[in-house]
Amino acid sequence: MNHSMQNGALGRLAAGAALGFFAGLAVPHARKAVMQAPSVMAGDWVDALTAEHRLVEGLFDKLLQTDDSQAAKREALLAKIAYALSKHAIEEENVIYPALMEAARADTSRHLTEDHAKIKTFIYDLRRLSAADPKWLVRAREFDAELRRHMREEEDEVFPHFRNTLSPEDNARLTKMMNWEGFKVA
Repeated sequence: MNHSMQNGALGRLAAGAALGFFAGLAVPHARKAVMQAPSVMAGDWVDALTAEHRLVEGLFDKLLQTDDSQAAKREALLAKIAYALSKHAIEEENVIYPALMEAARADTSRHLTEDHAKIKTFIYDLRRLSAADPKWLVRAREFDAELRRHMREEEDEVFPHFRNTLSPEDNARLTKMMNWEGFKVA
C-alpha cells in the first residue's frame, strides 16, 4: 500500500472513530429523551407522576401473573419495576417532596419519603430471594399492595390538593424541575 492510500485509510478510520465517539455520546441522551418523553408529554407534574404510576402498575400486573417456573421473567420485570421506581423516586424526592416541605407540609413529605424507603426494602428483599421460590410471589404481592396504597394516597389526597394550592407559574416550575430530574436519570 502506498503512502497516499495509507493516509486515506487512516483518515477514514479516524473519521469513523470520531463518528463512533460522537454517536456514543449522543445515544445516551437520545435514550434519556425517549424514556422521559411520556412524562413530559403528560402535561403537568401530577399527570406525569400519575402516568408513571400506571406504567409500574402494568409491570406489576405482568409480574403477578408469573409462576415459580418463570424466574427469569420475574427477575426481568422486577428490574424494570426497580428502574422505573428509582427514576420516579428521584423526581419526587428531589422536587415534589421538598416543595411540600417548603409549603409547610413537612409531615406529609416525611411520610411519603418513609414509604419510599419501604419500597426500596421490598426490592432488596425480592432480589435476595430466588425468583423461583414460592415465597417470592407472596412478597411481590405485599410489595404491590404497599406500592398501590402509596400511589393512591399521592394521587387521591396529596398531589391534587397541593397542585390546587399553587399558582400556575409554580406548577409549571415544578413540572419543569421534575422533568429535568427524570431526564438526568432516564
